[in-house]
This record gives sequence, structure tokens and C-alpha cells, in this order.
Amino acid sequence: MATVVFIHRLQPADGKRDALIGLLREFADSINADPECLHYSVHEPIDDEATPLTVIQAHTSAAGFEKHGEWMAPNIPRLVPLLASAPDPPVLLRSVSLGGDPKESFSA
Repeated sequence: MATVVFIHRLQPADGKRDALIGLLREFADSINADPECLHYSVHEPIDDEATPLTVIQAHTSAAGFEKHGEWMAPNIPRLVPLLASAPDPPVLLRSVSLGGDPKESFSA
């Protein structure tokens, strides 16, 4: 099984940053309960609250990522009003081995 990582950038609408973080926090319960999800985290810039949040997820496989998309679809109407614009499609990544150190993997 090849771990699939995806990165998503979400630009909060004006005055909606805290509400967006709250919704992503709410989503965490379901996302983290999915056995195919290895990692879910949300990150914000250190010095600039006006820039997008970054969501990082790792799934056990591309099928796991697709399953997440199916779960997410009915939640999009809750997410969209909190965004300044429609998000770009997520960037899907696979790991490149640098020598086998366990820290290279989200599944370690």
C-alpha cells in the first residue's frame, strides 16, 4: 500500500477564520476515526493571518483518499460560506524515499 498525502489550501472569508478553524476541528473527529486516515492536521502561517490555512492529510491509499472525498461531499455546503473563494484542487503527493528513515513516513 502506498501512502497518499494531500495538501489543501483554504482561504478564510473576511471575519470567518475562527469559524473555519472550528469547522475543520469538528471534521477532525470523523476524519481521525477513519482507519484509512493516517494523519490530519491544519496549519496557519506564523506571521500572517491573512494568508490561507494549509490542511495536510495522509491516507493509506488513493482509494482511502477517494473515500474521504465521498465523506466530504455532503459537508461542502457547510465549508463554502466560510471561504473567500473556492479552493484549488488538492495537491496529491506520494513519498520519495531518501534512505529509509522512519521519519520519512506518516505511517511510522
